[in-house]
Amino acid sequence: MHRTRALAGVVAGVVALLATAAPASAHDELISSDPSADTVLDAAPDEVSLTFSDELLDLGAVVVVADAAGDDWAAGPPVLDGDQVTVPVTDGMPDAGYEVRWRIVSADGHPISGVVPFVVGDSTPLDRAGAPPAGDDASPSSGTAAPSDSEDDTIADAVPADDAAATTTQDDGPGRVLLVGAGGALLALAVLLLVSRSRRRDAAAGPDATPADASSAAPSDSPERH
Repeated sequence: MHRTRALAGVVAGVVALLATAAPASAHDELISSDPSADTVLDAAPDEVSLTFSDELLDLGAVVVVADAAGDDWAAGPPVLDGDQVTVPVTDGMPDAGYEVRWRIVSADGHPISGVVPFVVGDSTPLDRAGAPPAGDDASPSSGTAAPSDSEDDTIADAVPADDAAATTTQDDGPGRVLLVGAGGALLALAVLLLVSRSRRRDAAAGPDATPADASSAAPSDSPERH
């Protein structure tokens, strides 16, 4: 009985560990940007920067500075430096509403994406309802090279325009696999320890050991005579 309770306690502990560790391996989050979301600038910025909660993986990062027509005003590929992503902006950006549409791979291997809207000059914010919708052929660039003119619309559609300042997950990545594997190994180790302890106790008790209540539970060999 004691062994069963101990094993149940170990299993419950491992399950609790896996349940609480999952949020700890959550994806990175966008914590700030320049320009910040919904800000109004007097003049066009020289660059756009995004700062996240952890260092990023340099795997297929995409940052697009899109106007209402879907044109990309980013002047080059995004540059990753630790937890920050920076992209230069093309000179001559007119007064208008814009969206920084980004997609990066967080430290745990999960791709996340979002949108940061801002306005330059005396203009109205970009109407997301009128922004180009995400098409079936939308797919982010597999590298960090600057997109060509023919790819502008496709990459601009890679990040949904109606999820402002939001982050989305695309897959579980390697972090969760490692977590589950570690939990399974811990559970197996706990079971082995319990089995080993049980065998040592049985060996110490000896082959003649019997339960304490065995004699009282055994029936009499012959009926009692009066």
